[in-house]
Amino acid sequence: MRSVRRFGRLHLAQGEGSVTRLELFLDLIFVFAFLNVTGVTAEQLNPAGLPRGLLLLVLLWGCWAPYAWLGNILRLDRGVMPVFMFGLSATLFVLGLTAREAFIDRPGGLSGPVVFAICYIIARSGALVFATAAGVAQPGTRQRLWKAVPLIVAGELALLAAALVPSYEHSEQAFADGVVAREWIRFALVACAIVAGYGGTFLLGAGTWQIRSIRYWAERHSLIILIGVGEAIISVGLGQGVAVAHPLTLEVLAGALLSVALAGLLWWTYFDIARYAAELALERVSEARRALLGRDAYSFLHLPMMAGLILVALGIHHTLSEQRVPSETSATIRLLVLYGGVILYLVGLILFEVRTLRLLGRSPILGILLVGSLAAIAPRVPELAQLALLTAAVGAMALADATVFRHRHRRLHAEIQPLMKQSGVTPKELFFDLVYVYAFLQVAAMMADDPTWRGVVRGLLVLTVLWIAWCAYTWLGIAVRSEHPVVRLVVLLVVALTALITLASPEAFSTDGTGLPGPLIFVTCYALIRLLFLAAFWFNVRQDRTQRAAVMRNAVPTLLALAILFAAALMPQPVGDVRLLTPVRAGVWVAAIAIDLVGNRLAGARHSWTWSAEHWADRYSLIIIIALGQAVISMGTAVVYTPISARIIVAATVGTALLAALWWIYFSTTAIHGKRALAVSPGDQRSALAQDAYALLHLPMIAGIVFVSLGLGKTMSVLGNRGLFELGVPVYLLPHLALFGGVIIYLLADHAIRWRLTRRVHPQRITQTLVITALAPATAHLPALSALAVLAAVCLGFIAIEMRRRVPLVQPAR
Repeated sequence: MRSVRRFGRLHLAQGEGSVTRLELFLDLIFVFAFLNVTGVTAEQLNPAGLPRGLLLLVLLWGCWAPYAWLGNILRLDRGVMPVFMFGLSATLFVLGLTAREAFIDRPGGLSGPVVFAICYIIARSGALVFATAAGVAQPGTRQRLWKAVPLIVAGELALLAAALVPSYEHSEQAFADGVVAREWIRFALVACAIVAGYGGTFLLGAGTWQIRSIRYWAERHSLIILIGVGEAIISVGLGQGVAVAHPLTLEVLAGALLSVALAGLLWWTYFDIARYAAELALERVSEARRALLGRDAYSFLHLPMMAGLILVALGIHHTLSEQRVPSETSATIRLLVLYGGVILYLVGLILFEVRTLRLLGRSPILGILLVGSLAAIAPRVPELAQLALLTAAVGAMALADATVFRHRHRRLHAEIQPLMKQSGVTPKELFFDLVYVYAFLQVAAMMADDPTWRGVVRGLLVLTVLWIAWCAYTWLGIAVRSEHPVVRLVVLLVVALTALITLASPEAFSTDGTGLPGPLIFVTCYALIRLLFLAAFWFNVRQDRTQRAAVMRNAVPTLLALAILFAAALMPQPVGDVRLLTPVRAGVWVAAIAIDLVGNRLAGARHSWTWSAEHWADRYSLIIIIALGQAVISMGTAVVYTPISARIIVAATVGTALLAALWWIYFSTTAIHGKRALAVSPGDQRSALAQDAYALLHLPMIAGIVFVSLGLGKTMSVLGNRGLFELGVPVYLLPHLALFGGVIIYLLADHAIRWRLTRRVHPQRITQTLVITALAPATAHLPALSALAVLAAVCLGFIAIEMRRRVPLVQPAR
């Protein structure tokens, strides 16, 4: 916990600390923005579209990096900052929505480039304003500000000028004569804005604000690398389409496995040595040099690494899309993006290691040589073989660390062992969680594709089996704290299998007969995940007779549930409509899930091992954040091809406010009570409490968020291009009920969790639930935006009442 000094309504942070859950929510907004940049670049993968995509990435990085500095010097979850952070989240969400119009305006709405520029200026300026207002600058800062701020402002004005360049002329001949010139002018102005912005950062100097928490600084930037890796994993699914039941072929499954393996190996290259060794290097330098090292190695050299990961995600997206629908994109450009992305990432990694460790060599240089040499062979082989060659080249780096460079590698590992053993959520656990962003997105999209009660049941059944698998590996990650390569390989395999079952989830109950049997693929991958858990469980406790008995108790309901799911997958059923769900098959799934949940609950309550209550609570709070981030992505993808309008901006702001209210409901009190209740519970009661309050009762909370994301997506989709004050149309009844019902389920689950933890009733939350329940039918015939505004206003109103009555304010969970 960082020590805190209060400065008016701002709370200054000093000492050690970690990234707050509020900042993780903000980072998931950036996931949507990066996905949108990847999507628009994938649609325009040509010599003009690719540079535009890279410029957008640099601009987004210019928005993100200042908030890493701000979080280092201010507590962003205290005082007035949460309100600003959620306002910033709404601004960044609109920024992500307009990424497709940042260079070329689409007719039918507001000026996309202007909206993008204004959001960028607001987001980038906010960090500087709050950092300066905090009064934490070192002596001489005023002179540096006088030099740097005019340059930063000039850059922002250049971006606004680029947005004001006309996108078209009325005359066709004028368009033909002037379009190229206008594009070059806009491109040059954006480049000038970037140069001016980064130049202003240099003029501010590294000594303007010191690095107050080394752990926070390293963790904040490692999270953004994880987000880049996660974006590559999400691209595996998006390359096949969301909630689209394309034929499951061996080529599709192999492409998904190779893509996840490539993303996982790139994750490995950073978190194996560089992430911890660089943190150690920051600790060893003087405070005067630390800020300079932190700026150069993290704020600047992480940018090419992030750009490389985005290019890899773009290449994966296109490679997998080519298996479904061949495009007219040049094969040379596709190859350049995929292989060039890996090379750019490795170059950034080498520079990062040189700047922090003074270390040049080892496997990254070997990786560049291998990838570069294979790039000459790749054009002669199919797309899937190109991906396989690239994955093999990156995999050879890990093999080289274990063989050719093993002596230096072991020495470096020995030095960083104390840092790797720190408490808290580990990188491998976060890596595992990131695949669930796409999993939740797929479930919500399945419901949106089939907005009937049958579609809701299908989505809930898939969500439940995914949740059971996640809970199992959550416990395993807490019990097995090792970062051994074998453990990481198991995590990588489980992530790959999870991606496959998410890919197969649209065909989990029925198949169209044009590919491999979807239900059997789904259940087989799910069974492998559960069996890997049992094997790892057994391996970890094989020397303890008591714990071996616990493995057997867990194995009985697990194996029985898997056998029932296999029976459901093999049941004869008409082929054709993948959305078909017979009552018999649904009943068999429900029976398997009930046996799994109840049987493992009874077995888990008897476990007596020692584990961290704080770590357990943190893992579940992270999955809540991931679910909320998925809701943001669902809301954005609903209007990704719709021109930006005032109605969409208002709806995006109101939707973000509703998600902020859901965040506050859980993290302001429930998350704190959970940690404390688990920490003080006797050992014989802690397991039962953890099973009930977390493994069981967090499932309806996740389901509620998925329902809310369905309602938000449908609400956004009916807005169209109407004016701000046009009433529009109501959303369909089921999505409306999903929106309000999702909030009700979330509130009921929150109350049930708190009651299980504290045995206390929260009258205000009960009143809030009753009010929203009464409003659900009363607002069914209102326009979609009006109904959403009413719901958000009620949630925010109850939060305001709660804040006024709470003295002192409860400290938000970290």
